[in-house]
Amino acid sequence: MSLPAKTLCINPNTLFFHKDNNRDIQKLANILNIRHDKLIKVINKNKNRKEYYLKRHVSKSIYLEISKLSNPNIYFINENKRSYLGGEAFSNIIGFTDIDDNGQEGIELVNDNVLKPIDGNKRVKKDNIGRSIETIEVTHKPSPGKNLFLTLDKRIQIIAYDVLKKYIQKYQAESGSIVLVETESGNILSMANYPSFDPEKRNTYKGTKIKNRAIYDLIEPGSTIKPFIIYAGLINEVIDKSTIIDTAPGVIRLDNKEIKDWKYLGKVSTGDIIKLSSNIGAAKVSKKLSKKQLISNLDLFGFGQSLFINLPGSKSGSLPSPDSLSDSNQFSIGYGYGLSVSLMHLVNAYTILANVGSQTQLKYITNTDSDDKQQILDRQISKIILDMMKDVVHSPDGTGKKASVSGYTVYGKTGTVRKIKNGEYKKNLHNALFIGILGDPNPKYVAAVIIREPKDREGSGGFHAAPVFGEFLQHTMRILDSIKYAGTE
Repeated sequence: MSLPAKTLCINPNTLFFHKDNNRDIQKLANILNIRHDKLIKVINKNKNRKEYYLKRHVSKSIYLEISKLSNPNIYFINENKRSYLGGEAFSNIIGFTDIDDNGQEGIELVNDNVLKPIDGNKRVKKDNIGRSIETIEVTHKPSPGKNLFLTLDKRIQIIAYDVLKKYIQKYQAESGSIVLVETESGNILSMANYPSFDPEKRNTYKGTKIKNRAIYDLIEPGSTIKPFIIYAGLINEVIDKSTIIDTAPGVIRLDNKEIKDWKYLGKVSTGDIIKLSSNIGAAKVSKKLSKKQLISNLDLFGFGQSLFINLPGSKSGSLPSPDSLSDSNQFSIGYGYGLSVSLMHLVNAYTILANVGSQTQLKYITNTDSDDKQQILDRQISKIILDMMKDVVHSPDGTGKKASVSGYTVYGKTGTVRKIKNGEYKKNLHNALFIGILGDPNPKYVAAVIIREPKDREGSGGFHAAPVFGEFLQHTMRILDSIKYAGTE
């Protein structure tokens, strides 16, 4: 929001040529806590000007002190100053403006033409020292910027930021992000990133802290891709629910890589590939598909495409074409390597599953897009995938047990992804992921968590990201499901 602010102006011409102002110049320097000779230098340099902006948007205390000087050559004009009441929880989502209210980052940047006021013009009469004393004619009326009404829920955003902050510090991680979406409407209820920056301190406006990394960072999705691989296998009838895949001897050796599971899993069912997160099982399903079938089905979920959310830094990611896909990469795409996505791409894909194969546009501004859905997946197979994902959290041997939310069914998937540094995958650098769908009797919300480079132990989606999801949603559902929690403490 914009609030009234005072900007300190001086008339350098009069201050320079009339030496009786020297005492007030000295007092002004003291109030502003700048050296007297530095202020004199500014006045001398601009001695031919009748108005000079000395300090923009001064504090109330400085305004009151300077006003006591009662010097007509030291005065104030009225301006507006952006104030960000959401603080650090919102700062890399909302973004910021420059001192003239021009959008520089975030929602402020992409909606600058909506938020920015239009200046007016008028003819004025000035006195002999250059101050306006009378308006003669308004030639063009100014108009204020328009309001934007966001889908973000302030209460939930603060919960997401606080939970992230707690776990990033606990895990000694590099950073983390959370996204929460309402599946029916596509409304984004929360996009939180930690660390962030203080919007009231411009010296913190730098580095990756100012980026909305939920949409800015591209990652390999790792095991969070597996539900879509199984969907592709089922819809193309290369597997069915009763298919058993033998993962023995626990490794697939290719020309330049090895595919392993996190432990020896033996024979696994189609559902086990998701529940136990079998890389070998997913890779074998991926290889059963033709390259065209594999890529076209991932394309259905929006991978490698723009999500049309209109946020700065949004990227389409990458999905190889069938013609460019090597046999080795066909294996690796099965467990989430060899393509790049943003966290928001994963949210979008899981929202399609949550809507039982129906696609809706994700959005952060209310009433900007139609809520009409388009059925793009087979409903029955989508339900089968959801049932398999339920076991990830609610089965005793599921990899996402720590994502449980008391009183609710969670359909989820863990992901642990090695990161590339200097052209090589590093054993000690990971992204930990958990994407979950929550709601009874039907899925209502999708939430995604990424923890980047945890250092307290080897990275794990089940260990590092799943508990963040669980705690975040447990608190959040007290707001979203107030009827269920009525009367509880």
